[in-house]
Amino acid sequence: MGQHEVDSESYTLLDNNDYDGSEKRHEPPTESSPRILVIFAGLVVFLMIDLLAFAYIGNLLLDARTLEDPDDMEFRNAYIGLDDLYQYHDIKPSHYDKIINEPRLSAQISPKAPDKLFPIDAHQWLSDFGVLSPPDRHFQVSNQIQTVIQFHILDYGMEKCALAVRLPNRSAVLPHPFTLPATQNTVRLNVCELEAGRPLKERQITWSSRPVCRRQLGILTAKVGEEVEMGSFSCKSGTFIGYQISCADDSAECDIDVWTNHNQTWGVFLNQYQTV
Repeated sequence: MGQHEVDSESYTLLDNNDYDGSEKRHEPPTESSPRILVIFAGLVVFLMIDLLAFAYIGNLLLDARTLEDPDDMEFRNAYIGLDDLYQYHDIKPSHYDKIINEPRLSAQISPKAPDKLFPIDAHQWLSDFGVLSPPDRHFQVSNQIQTVIQFHILDYGMEKCALAVRLPNRSAVLPHPFTLPATQNTVRLNVCELEAGRPLKERQITWSSRPVCRRQLGILTAKVGEEVEMGSFSCKSGTFIGYQISCADDSAECDIDVWTNHNQTWGVFLNQYQTV
């Protein structure tokens, strides 16, 4: 058998339609339709979440417009869990000296002018950054003027308080003019605790609108050039305490006018002592 005949038989094993000289590629079937459905479903879910979020925010805004007066809202405890921590565990905290709590508000009133609103923030001044209000507090008492003050008890574990009055020496040099009794070195002051469990508004305090006197605390005898304390009492962190201070009925010479400032504390303030 010749070589030509062998080649012919080899060629006849393959059909001409089954061999085109190149390898055929088998591509997988397309999955475009299911993928589009998944994307569409995701967009729908995202849109629904957005709509629900907008509806929730809108409901919150509507509720905010119908809330009660912010002055009546509850004050939450800023020291969460500390009561339990010190009650059920043997903890020895560090020792802290007393702290001075200056009034958050000090306003003058007069029975001679029941509806008069005395000057507020008298020491504010214009700086390069705008109007600044220094933390000055005015303490003034005389036969015609009394002072209403309010404190905010902030510090946890410093909840033993004592009302104190500190007067400068007659020769002291202070940033603002001050007045002391002309001849006597002591002044008897009457102290009344007010119904002031909520923050008072300084621009609304007059003799006619002052808080009600809750109870008389007695007489505090202030001394020129010294600091004098009344008896201590429990003062819970987060609460507000207010006082009305006036000249005692038997105080013949009662005339005090002094300002506290950011460097020195004069007038009336609270001493807070450690209780944990």
